[in-house]
Parts: sequence; structure tokens; C-alpha cells
Amino acid sequence: MAQKLTGSEIRKKFADYFARKGHEKISSSSLIPHNDKTLLFCNAGMNQFKDYFTGKAIAQNKRAVTIQKCVRAGGKHNDLENVGHTARHHTFFEMLGNFSFGDYFKEDAIRFAWEFLTEELKIPKEKLYVTVHYSDKEAREIWKKVAGLTDDKIFDKGDKDNFWEMGEYGPCGPCSEIFFDHGEEYTDKNLVRQNPNDLLEDELRYVEIWNLVFMQFEKTPEGKLTLPKPSIDTGAGLERVAAALQGCYNNYNSDIFKPIMDQIEKLSGKKYSDPKTQAAFRVVADHIRSSTMLITDGVIPSNEGRGYVLRRIIRRAIKYLNELGVKEISFYKLIPAVFESLGLEYPQNASNANLAEKLLELEERKFRETLDNGLKYLNEAIAKDVVKGVLPGAVAFKLYDTYGFPADLTEIYLRDHNINLDHAGFEKAMEEQKEQSRKSWKGALDMSDKVFHEVKQKHGVTNFVGYEKLSVEAKLLHIEKMGDQLGLIFDTTPFYGEGGGQVGDIGAIKLQNNIIAHIDDTQKPVDGLHVHLSKDADALEVGKSYTLEVDKKTRQLTMRNHSATHLLQAALIKVLGSHVKQAGSIVTSEKLRFDFTHLQAMTKEEIQQVENLVNDEIRKASAVDANVMSMDAAMKKGAMALFGEKYGDTVRVLTMGNFSTELCGGTHVHNTGDIGLFTILTETSLATGVRRIEATTSETALNYLTDRSHILKKIESLVQDKEEKAITKVENLYRDIKEKMKEIESLKDKIQNIESQDLFKNFEKHNGVDVCFAEANNGADLRKLSDLFSSKFQTAVLCLTSIDGDKVSVLLKAPKSSKVNCGEILKNNFGIINGRGGGKPDMAQGSGDKAQLVPFLATVKEQIIRSL
Repeated sequence: MAQKLTGSEIRKKFADYFARKGHEKISSSSLIPHNDKTLLFCNAGMNQFKDYFTGKAIAQNKRAVTIQKCVRAGGKHNDLENVGHTARHHTFFEMLGNFSFGDYFKEDAIRFAWEFLTEELKIPKEKLYVTVHYSDKEAREIWKKVAGLTDDKIFDKGDKDNFWEMGEYGPCGPCSEIFFDHGEEYTDKNLVRQNPNDLLEDELRYVEIWNLVFMQFEKTPEGKLTLPKPSIDTGAGLERVAAALQGCYNNYNSDIFKPIMDQIEKLSGKKYSDPKTQAAFRVVADHIRSSTMLITDGVIPSNEGRGYVLRRIIRRAIKYLNELGVKEISFYKLIPAVFESLGLEYPQNASNANLAEKLLELEERKFRETLDNGLKYLNEAIAKDVVKGVLPGAVAFKLYDTYGFPADLTEIYLRDHNINLDHAGFEKAMEEQKEQSRKSWKGALDMSDKVFHEVKQKHGVTNFVGYEKLSVEAKLLHIEKMGDQLGLIFDTTPFYGEGGGQVGDIGAIKLQNNIIAHIDDTQKPVDGLHVHLSKDADALEVGKSYTLEVDKKTRQLTMRNHSATHLLQAALIKVLGSHVKQAGSIVTSEKLRFDFTHLQAMTKEEIQQVENLVNDEIRKASAVDANVMSMDAAMKKGAMALFGEKYGDTVRVLTMGNFSTELCGGTHVHNTGDIGLFTILTETSLATGVRRIEATTSETALNYLTDRSHILKKIESLVQDKEEKAITKVENLYRDIKEKMKEIESLKDKIQNIESQDLFKNFEKHNGVDVCFAEANNGADLRKLSDLFSSKFQTAVLCLTSIDGDKVSVLLKAPKSSKVNCGEILKNNFGIINGRGGGKPDMAQGSGDKAQLVPFLATVKEQIIRSL
């Protein structure tokens, strides 16, 4: 009998079992893939180990075990539309995985999996079936030997199901899948078998719970090669394993989802057990997990990329909350229930829960407004776009894509009007959008830093002494040509490599006290390896020693700005709240730029308060201490981690008095007093929910404030008054100018009105409609003139031009009830005058070359008459 374990217990058992087998427990990577442009979201346990599998890097421990958070929504791997309507589709899920990087292979991988399932979890052996690649006779024999399976429980599959490839080229190999039999009552009675002997074609009854990938080949443009050190990548879906152990056919009925289902019941007053509402419950439960985990890993809702996929997930969930009768803004209220299940395994995500609550509340409020706009658009489309009782698919897709209306919701509204939906057109538009999305995220295996992995493997990490020294003797180990620069790698360096927002150090290379080359930047393409970039280091020789000297002035200014960034974040949290999280930063010698999560613009008072707090800490001259400790100890100390970042077992904790404690590997002042002065330059919007502050410190800040003081003195001199009185005078002058400008505009309008009486005289009548062609003076406001025309001649059509040198401006206007489509007519004819412009059916305008104005007007006139 299988053990009825909770999701949390399964996680622990899995990690403990593989730890006993010599595997190192590696924490989950962020849902935002690190240095991998080929992925939209992390969607498998192996993502963070890609460099080990490709050979770009060598693992310190050749065995690893992980509980990896994953999202499949958007891009190639997209389960979004199936969620809620099947027993096992999710946008967010957890992948249990064990890995071997050139250590054990098939026999151990199979033994570990079988032992864990049958002995640790006590799943009855008769409940388990396996597949192998048809060519992998070795795997079949191992299953028979290790698990005692007979041939009738091992099924051959082809490349589609049982051959795994990382990409077009790279590691690949056959795989073996383990299936769980949910029982005869779940047999797919409508199944038409392709192979009568293959039980596993019945995907309703037999469910894959674990996939073992045997990476034994490498695919190259020339063909397939056998790897000298084959590897193992496995993945078992936690939700599927939990459902099997708990006797649930449907993943959503397991304990993993229960806290969320209970909370949805409270919000909606509905029961999850009611078959009519189960799909909606499941969509909302799944989507609150993915939304919460994405936001707390650093994804912000937006109109592009990852943020756009997140926004669609949120909107889809709110639509289903609506179906459950929840009309109040409530989606964010489910977040505590998410962390009942996930909080212990992912504490960094749980620490950002406050931010997720604020962003989801904002998104729901915006979408409920969008929902009304979507219905308005649908009603307009029903009135004008329906052809022979069918709404075009492109219209339905716009409702889906822009307003978040799934096609089924659109159909419900259409039924009320006895209108059908063009499904083929909708699917075509959907496929075009998916293709565009695939192109946007298509990437290739990046091998550009392979050489640096090899250097690191050969020589080890660079000995960085830059926290204590700015000059050191170092041996040159490697020179790499990088475009018009040389990448220099030394055994030791005081040069800080760009990271954590801080730019790389600059400086000089000396020999016998003479500068022989300059370092223009320092990078870390591989963790722990410092690459010094130079354009004049051709004379340097590998194996020789040189003096490396960091530019002291630049480093000091950069350190002051970096330390000020820490004080700034702490001050922002104190003034604005705990939802403030760093969303990006750049620290240079000139200034600092800090992006942070906050839902609205800061007030002048808040900005001043933050600036004052930072300067107060600078005046206190508190000690700045850096200590290396375990991640657990750092969290207990209250250290702030970087949004969505993955850290190792040991971290560097930077403390500034009692004001700021953060994880940071950057260079800093020894005392906050060394910063000197802090001033905020700008506070602006970067995206919805993300603000940006630019600031500077020390002498740069002093110079900035001195320059502003000189400007104030100049203004005082001009208005012949001091400080506040000078400001009052400027405000009064500005108000007077605005009033005068209004008077001038009013006079212009009156003059234009008088001139228009002579302007609109030449009318032609076509099919009972008056058409006026008129030429206004250079600089005239064509739109205002057209409004005057419409107020006097409500049923007439106007074609108005204005010439300025060799250019001509054109405006075409017609009553809304007219058959004349101004936008279409101008669009069709702008080519004659090399023009650009556009507009709506009742008004359009643009400009072009004067030379072809006569034929242009003739064609426009002809099309107006034809329309009438």
C-alpha cells in the first residue's frame, strides 16, 4: 500500500533519499532563467545545470538533487489553455529531479527511481509501468534486472515520446518514463488504439510520473556523437506523485491545493465539490500559484515578454473569479494560502508576498476596468463587424489578446445575439501571435563563454583582493581576443568585475613603475573569473608578472554611490513600506540608478523624507561591516536578498550600523560618513509598479547642488528678489504668460473664424451632398478650421489643404453618417504625394510633397464623388 504522504513530506523524502545517495541538495533557481535567452521561464529542473550538460562548466559535485519551481505558459511550452479542464495541466508546478554530471548512468538512475517509488513511497509494483526508446535495448534489460519487470510491462516508444534533445544541437539521448496506473475505472472508453498491445496509449488511466533522460549523445551539424561521459537528468512532477499517493485522480484534489480551494470557497460562497464550478476553482487555484511565484521572483506585469504572459494569467484568473460570483477585488487575498504549501521550500518568495499582494490588487483593479472596455468593444463589433451572423475571428482574437476575453466568454455574449464565432479565423490569429512569440524568444545555444569555463577549469578562480588593496603584483595566465579588445586573465587582481549593479573597475597595468597598458573595464563572464579588457595590451606576455593598479578616484566615487544605494533601499522601505524590492540597479562613479517596486509616483514630501534619512545615516558615520556566513545565518540576521537572485551556500553580508543589512559582493566605504552627501536627481516611472530613482553622492552631489545654487542666484538677479520671493515672482510671471497666451489663442480663433467665412465658399453638389475644396493660409490650424466648417455645414464634406514651402498638409472631413471614408481615401492616395498620415472614417489628415498636389486632389475628389 502506498504511503499517503503530503506534498511537503514527499519533497523532504525525495531530497533526503538522494542526499543519502551522495547527491548535493541544490536550491531551486529563479523562474527567470539566468543567462539563458532561449527560455521564457524556467520549465524544468535541468535548466540551471545546462552549462554542466553542454560541457561549458564542470560541476564540483557530480551528483545533485533539486525541488525546482517551474512555469509553462507562453512560448514553446504552453499549458495555459488546458489548465482547469484536465486533471494534470498546470502553469506552475514543482519538478523533483536527480542529476548526474558524468558520474552514474542508466543502471543507477533506474535503480534509484525504482527504489524510491517502491521502497520509500511504497507504491505497489503492479501499479507501475515503464517505457523505453525502441532502440535502447540496454535500458529494457536494466529494468528487467533491477526492477524485475517482465516485457509486458515495458513498452517501446519512438523519438516523439522517448528521445530528448536540448536544442537543434547539443546533448541528447533516449529516455525512460515511469507510469502510474490510476485504475480500471479511469479507462478511456473512447480511445482508438494505434497499437493494440500498448496499454499506455490510454493517457487517462496511465499517467507519467517520472522521466529519466539518458544523455549519451551530442548532436552536431555533422551528426550524432557518443559522449565520453554521459549524464543523467530526471524529472518527477510533485503534483502527479502527490495525487498518486493520496488516491486522487485529479492533481487539484491533493493536499497541495487544499488551502487555496478552501479560501476560494470562503471568497465565493461556492463549493469546490460542485461539478459546475470545479473548472473555475482549478483555474483560479493554478493561476494564483503561478502569478504569486512569478511576481515574487521578479516578474512584473507588463505588455511585453514575461510580464505580458503574467498579465494574461492574472486576467484569465479574474475572469473565472467573476464566473464564481466574486465581483470584489479579491485575487490577491489567496496569496497566504499559496505560501501555506510553498512557503517552507521557497522562503525568498514568501518574503516578497507583500509585493505580490499589492501588484495583484492593482492588476485586478485595472482589469475590471478593462473588462468593461472589452464588453464595449464587443458591442461595437457586433454592430458593425458581423457578417452573415458571424463575428470575424480577428475581432474575437483582439478581445482575447487585448482585453483578456477567452473565446468561450466571447461566445456566451454572442449567443445572446444569435451570432456565431469564426473559430477558424480566431485560431489563425492565435497561431500568428504564437509564431511571433516563438520568434521573439527563439535563441541558440550560447557557447561564447566556453573558453572562460575552460580557463577557470585549468587555472581556478581569480584571487580577488580588491576589498583590501587597489594595487597588486599578478601573473598573466591567459589572453583572449575579444573584438577590438583583449581579455586579460591574471591569477590575482584588485579589479572588481561588474556584478550586482556595480560597474567593473578601470585602471592601469604597470611594469617597473611605468604604465604599459590601460584597463577600460572588468567583467566576470564566468563566476569567479575576472577578465580585464584592454585596447593597448598587445605587448603583454602570458606567464609574466605585472602590477595591476585600480584607478583610485573612480573606485572611491563608485564605492560611495554603491553604499548610498544600500542606504537608499533601506530608506525607501521605511518611508514607503515593505513591498519595496530592488528591481535593478546600476552604480557608476558619476551616479547611481535604483529601480524598485512601488505602485505610484513618490510625492515631493516622500522624496525629501528618503533623502533626509540617507543623509542622517551619512552624518552618523556608522561602521560598514562585511561578513561571510551561511545563507541561513544571513536570513536570520535579516539580510535583504536581491529580487529573484539565486545564492550559494555562503554569502557576503554587508551591514551599515542598524540601518541596512544586505547580501552584496560589491565594494563599499568603511564608514557611512565617507559617502559625504546624498542627493536625489530624479524619480520617474519605469513600468507599471516599478519606479526609478537616479541619485549621486560626495563631490558629484556637491557640484550638482552648487550648480543649482548658481542658477538660483541668476534667477534672483533677473527678477531682483531673493529666494522664496524670487520663486513667487517667477510663478507670477509664468501665470501672466499663460494668460497672455490664452488671449493670443482666443484672438487667433476669432481671426480664423472671420477668415473662414471667405474660405468656405466653393461648394460642389454631388448626389445631393455639398463638397467643399479649400486652401487655408500657411500655419493655419486645419483641425480647428474643420470644426468651424462642421458647425456651419453639418451634412457637407470638406477637403482642406495648407501649403508651406514645398510641403502640403491635407485634412479630409465628413459627417459620421456619410458614406465617405476619409481614412481609407487618404490612405489610398497618400502615395501620390509621398505622404504620411491617417485617421478615422469621419476625419483623417496628413502631409506630403506639394509637387503632385493637383493629381492628388483630382483622385481624392473622384473617390469622394464615387463614395456618394
